[in-house]
Amino acid sequence: MRENEFRLGDTIDDYCKRCRLLMNHYIVSMVDGEVKKVRCQTCHHEHDFQHGQGGEKKKTSRKSLFDQVAANLPQISPPPKTIKPKKNQST
Repeated sequence: MRENEFRLGDTIDDYCKRCRLLMNHYIVSMVDGEVKKVRCQTCHHEHDFQHGQGGEKKKTSRKSLFDQVAANLPQISPPPKTIKPKKNQST
């Protein structure tokens, strides 16, 4: 039996779109000896075979987007401190 020969129900590593990780999957569908659909063993999500390649990385992280927005905000100075008068303690 050749190494790259798979059968239905075999376990194969693939990128899970829902888990967003490389996880173990069951082979669910094959066409002409090629794996077409797999099911994640962790979350049971069924999707097309990704050949172990993950999704696209985000162009910018949330932190960098937050920093860009914060840089455009006007600078607000803290309010001046007010001095409260002391209460008389005469009894």
